[in-house]
Amino acid sequence: MTNMTERNRLRQELTSIGYSLDYINEWQAKTRLYRHTPSRTIDGKVNEDIGTYIDNVPGSPDYVLRKSRMGLFPWPPTVECECQWCTERVQETIEDKCTKCEFEPKGETPQAISSSLRMHMQHRHKEEVKA
Repeated sequence: MTNMTERNRLRQELTSIGYSLDYINEWQAKTRLYRHTPSRTIDGKVNEDIGTYIDNVPGSPDYVLRKSRMGLFPWPPTVECECQWCTERVQETIEDKCTKCEFEPKGETPQAISSSLRMHMQHRHKEEVKA
């Protein structure tokens, strides 16, 4: 059983990594957690890839907080996800500039830079994108 101070700390930490207050206040007894980083064997080989999930795990806030530190979240990994693993993966795949006209995307986060380049391609090079 956690006291009020511990519960507030848990709530603050969970909201800082993307959990909604609805989840924190009304958590389910069991949930599904998605991998945002691959699970590896002792040899370093990928055991379970990004996007795979584990069903029927405890849904309590303290449990999901511990698992989120290992890259397991109750939402699937996406380009918009702001966890450290998705952000790093998006950052690695972002091109520095447009290959057609040397446009350099701007943004404060990897997601913003990726969005800037995508919007540029859709509007500036829309004929080429459709082809």
